[in-house]
Amino acid sequence: MGNGAKVSPGALVKNAAFIGNATIGKEVEIGLGTYVNSGQIMSGKIGSWCSIAYNVLIGPTEHDLDAPTTSPFKARKMGLPSNIADKQVSPPVIGDEVWVGANAVILRGVTIGNYAVIAAGAVVNKNVPANEIWGGVPAKFIKRRAEKEPGIIDLNE
Repeated sequence: MGNGAKVSPGALVKNAAFIGNATIGKEVEIGLGTYVNSGQIMSGKIGSWCSIAYNVLIGPTEHDLDAPTTSPFKARKMGLPSNIADKQVSPPVIGDEVWVGANAVILRGVTIGNYAVIAAGAVVNKNVPANEIWGGVPAKFIKRRAEKEPGIIDLNE
């Protein structure tokens, strides 16, 4: 854990390589060997050996545009539960060996396949297939990566 790391007691961090100046939410899973430089991971499952750059936002809550209000404070004043303003969407799922560039945003409800790359500054709002590079706002396909067999390493050495 680096300086400034805040990990919720409900998070499942399985032998992550490094958690830097990041906030990890209670319903987050982070796999073996993954590192997170900085940012907020509010929800989601992140695979093994992922590289998460600086100031990344993964799985934030989103406002429900069909709710009577998008303000949780107004919802309470109306006698409604404050979470009525939150869009109910499943957390994102990020595969193994995914690289997420600086300042990227990965929204809820998306799946990112193994070996994918998310460019710096991208906003991912739909599924990204394995071995593809996506970038932009909203993120879109840029090109396929060369498919390679991952190196075999013995973690017991």
